Amino acid sequence: FSFSFLQTEDEGNHGNDETRCFILSTLASQGRSRVHCVLCEEQLLVFDRYPLVDGTFFLSPRQHAKSCIEVKVEGRTQFLTVVCMGCLEGAPGRAICCRVCNKQWDGSSLVLGTMYSYDIFAAMPCCTERIKCNACFKPVLHPAQRLNFFSDYSHMVPCPHCRTLDTHFVKPLHYCYTRTTTRNLQLWP
Repeated sequence: FSFSFLQTEDEGNHGNDETRCFILSTLASQGRSRVHCVLCEEQLLVFDRYPLVDGTFFLSPRQHAKSCIEVKVEGRTQFLTVVCMGCLEGAPGRAICCRVCNKQWDGSSLVLGTMYSYDIFAAMPCCTERIKCNACFKPVLHPAQRLNFFSDYSHMVPCPHCRTLDTHFVKPLHYCYTRTTTRNLQLWP
């Protein structure tokens, strides 16, 4: 399958060739030259050089939307997901806030046009609700405790209370966030 349907941009040093080939071959196998933002559903054109997209890709063990593409990575099922630049930076009408603590999620520090190998939403827990077990709803970590690596938040871990093994920190977006509008907060989406 040819990558000729993908747009070309000047190459930069924003990622590595292995990541670029993984994304492009995955999209080519699906016959896609465009992807949809998991938050606002905006359609984004995919380029064959860095930056690959006007946003960022990430892998998640959870399928946050139907537009997420199932892939196998190191024997694990993951979902290739994308967030557009406007949503990453919390542009007006695109910001999302935690349903519990009302803190706005901020992805502006993420590198545009590449891919993260972990769920970017799980990697930045803002309150105790985000670190609770998916089965018994008790905290998996002490509220002041943090894991060593962002990717650790996307891995299967046992709950210290009920021993359920799950990706406890990866929550459905509608469970964690509300979308802000110019007038009020509304439930996802």
